[in-house]
Amino acid sequence: MSAKQNRFKQSKKPRRGDVMPRLQWGRMLNRLLLVLVVMGFVYGVERLGHQLESIPVERVVFAGDLLHVSRDVLVERVTRHLAVGYIGLDLEAIQVELEEEAWVYRAEVERLWPRQLKITIVEESPIAIWGEGGLLNHRGKIFEPTGAQDERTDLPVLEGPEGSAIEIMRQYRLMSQLLGDQQLKLVRLQMSPRGSWTAILSGGTELVMGRQEPLEKLRRFLWVYQRTLVADFDRVKRVDTRYVNGLAVAWREQQADSNG
Repeated sequence: MSAKQNRFKQSKKPRRGDVMPRLQWGRMLNRLLLVLVVMGFVYGVERLGHQLESIPVERVVFAGDLLHVSRDVLVERVTRHLAVGYIGLDLEAIQVELEEEAWVYRAEVERLWPRQLKITIVEESPIAIWGEGGLLNHRGKIFEPTGAQDERTDLPVLEGPEGSAIEIMRQYRLMSQLLGDQQLKLVRLQMSPRGSWTAILSGGTELVMGRQEPLEKLRRFLWVYQRTLVADFDRVKRVDTRYVNGLAVAWREQQADSNG
């Protein structure tokens, strides 16, 4: 091979100084394209987010048996949260808002695609009237709806100092079971601020049990009731069980004969 041919072949090889600028420009172009793609993606996501946020809630569906809760009141509470649009809804805030209503025990809030809001309402199930204006649910929680006693006259009345609801409810259940075995019905149970127990039966008879061991005193009363009081119990006004080895009975005064 001649020297001229060797020079020709050598001239065809790219020089290092020529390759490096082309590689650098290629890398810069790739980076620029990547930045443009990312910016376009972010812009698209933001546009989509704005469009979704602007979707209004077209319908609010209520589920559950609404016996005491006003649907109009629930709608008013929910409407306060709808201005943010379907996607922006704060479901937890709506739930808290609804559960502030006295008769609402639990509210479950969920989105239904594309533009609906479903709200399931579970109402309170009171087991007793509490004091003069409240109701007591199955968990010992006191709630105070308007006109509670007017609507629930069939419920027993429980009463006691603050923080005593659960204990009074427990004692009521135990006492009701003992009395029910003898066909007696407990309609009112009260704990005084000093912890003294008093019960009222369906016929109006008052049982005074004091502070110590009310269930044991109730059992003592039932033992005497079965043996000596059952026949004339409608005449018994008050039974005091606070004595160590017995009890005291107060009788109702005999009503004068209307013809006498």
